[in-house]
Amino acid sequence: MDLDGFWKLVESSGDGGDGGAHGERAAAVVARLVELGPGEALEFQLRLDEVRAPLDTSATLALAKLVLGGRVSDDGLWYFHAWLVGLGREGHRLAVHDPDALAGHPALRRLAAAPYERWEERYFPDWEELDYCAQSAYEQLTGEEDGLEAALEELGHDSPVNADAMGPRWTAEQTAARLPRLTALFGAATTG
Repeated sequence: MDLDGFWKLVESSGDGGDGGAHGERAAAVVARLVELGPGEALEFQLRLDEVRAPLDTSATLALAKLVLGGRVSDDGLWYFHAWLVGLGREGHRLAVHDPDALAGHPALRRLAAAPYERWEERYFPDWEELDYCAQSAYEQLTGEEDGLEAALEELGHDSPVNADAMGPRWTAEQTAARLPRLTALFGAATTG
């Protein structure tokens, strides 16, 4: 599975973060991977790790803190990364290269329109289930509970399991200067 195939599969599971509950989207990804076979499930995991890597930045951490009102745990940031992947290729491109432009994305605008406490679960900005899609499909296909991990190890690949934002954390002032549209959309948040 190349990157085009990866994005096609992610995007076909919903409509860029706006469609289907996270579990439903993950089930659609798993079902398709089962149809494609264990090799493609393995390749899907490799592509997922590939597209997640450039999200491990101070900019993405600041973005997550804005969107989540400063409430970002290590796990929360990891699942937020998966949610950004779930926005599709264009949403991911913006998150990596022009995160402030995400202020115009419908998924983020929907979140900003309602208080954090009233967000619908189906739109909550985390997609934990994406992390388990390849493993679930691989296990269904091979009957091996840890088969995907073993196959990745054979390739010399160690999949990351948490976020590790590279670079210094931005201050509130840096966030406001670098992400002005998102700061206006979500209001000030603690970024320290």
